[in-house]
Amino acid sequence: MKMFKSLRLKLLFYFFITNVIVLSVYDVFLYNTAKKGVLNTIDAELKMISVDVTFDFKKKGYKNAKDIADDLAEEFAIEPLFVKIVYYNKTAKKIEHESVSSKEYSWLFDIPLNEIGHTGSIYYFNKGNYRASSMLLFEKDEIKIFIQLAMQKDTDSPYLKQLSLGLIIATPIVLILFLLIANMLINKTLSPVKEVIGSVKSISSSNLSNRVSTNNIPSEINELVATFNHLLNNLEESFNKIISFSNDASHELKTPLTVIRGEIEVALKQERKPQEYKEVLQDILEESISIQKIIDQLLFLAKKEKNELRSDFEELYLDEIVTDSVMQIKKFAATKNIKINIKQVIPLTLCANETLLKIAITNLLRNAVVYSPKDSHIYLSLSENGDEYLLAIEDNGYGISENDLPFIFERFYRADKVRSRKEGGTGLGLSIVKMILDIHHYAIEISSIETIGTAIVVKIPKLEAA
Repeated sequence: MKMFKSLRLKLLFYFFITNVIVLSVYDVFLYNTAKKGVLNTIDAELKMISVDVTFDFKKKGYKNAKDIADDLAEEFAIEPLFVKIVYYNKTAKKIEHESVSSKEYSWLFDIPLNEIGHTGSIYYFNKGNYRASSMLLFEKDEIKIFIQLAMQKDTDSPYLKQLSLGLIIATPIVLILFLLIANMLINKTLSPVKEVIGSVKSISSSNLSNRVSTNNIPSEINELVATFNHLLNNLEESFNKIISFSNDASHELKTPLTVIRGEIEVALKQERKPQEYKEVLQDILEESISIQKIIDQLLFLAKKEKNELRSDFEELYLDEIVTDSVMQIKKFAATKNIKINIKQVIPLTLCANETLLKIAITNLLRNAVVYSPKDSHIYLSLSENGDEYLLAIEDNGYGISENDLPFIFERFYRADKVRSRKEGGTGLGLSIVKMILDIHHYAIEISSIETIGTAIVVKIPKLEAA
């Protein structure tokens, strides 16, 4: 209901309505049961009177109902008591004689005789505020003698009045008592919810790693807490990505922007020749390209969840991707007169993300070109070895020191800070490669010797092949 925003009030309202209905039904049932008990008392009294009069009737042979009514009223102290006597000829099947104690109330005896009944059988009837009975007293020759009695229902008896008054007073009291008990039980039941709310309120951007405890949490809201904790995990991951992107961007963009500013400030200090301005613009262009590369790679790292990327997997030919990547890098390698030699490429079908694999292979080839001297060679192969496929890239470039090898997959890490900056490296390429391979569950191994070269091997389990 929109009128209640509070769950506690809503539960109390539903409890109140339910109890009003239950108590009302119970009160009606209790009153009707008591009323029926009073009616049963009246029936028992009518039967007792009918049985009691049998002996006197046989002895005195009443013909006038008024006489017997007066005797019974005096004997049993019942006022008013109406009587009807019926003499019924069972052979002729008709009434030979009948007498009513009061013609004014003769309508009370518009009831069946039930002449086929046995001696002593009695039947009861409701006639407005009166209760009537009809009993076969005895049979004499061909005559059946019936006595019919009628007396007021004691519906206004002190007992029923007291019961009705008690129910009217007790019901609201019981209802209020139930509401107080329900309020306490609801508060106790909702106390875990309040604890969860308190825990949630304590979580902010400064402590996103905190989670709502599931200790002593009822199973009904445990799933809600688990869902909220999962939401916090996603929120923390997204928040960390934003912070990481902001920190990485400010860290990495600072240097090229400083270079651009310095170049411009130097160029503007004095008049220069057109060729000099051209050289400055060329430097600025290179730094701008570097900035664009950094931004693209940073956005890629923060772009999607791994599960989301895995959902885009499809069947593809890895050998075609490898050759396409080689063709793409050959133009770049030609600027340093570096030749990329393909030793072996076997046909291989995989279920993977084509775009991601192209990025990974291209980055590996680009790194090999960037960190190799002019007029050198790069060797690539795609082969099979036991229960896995191997994608190998070897160069005879500058190499990586043993101390730097453990850190080369960290973002913005450069084994040779000065040379990698000069060559245009951002320190992001290998971190992107590692992320892509992790998404595909591929392993990567790098071995390197300074001044001799580097060998990279990507291991693809055959289970991952299509």
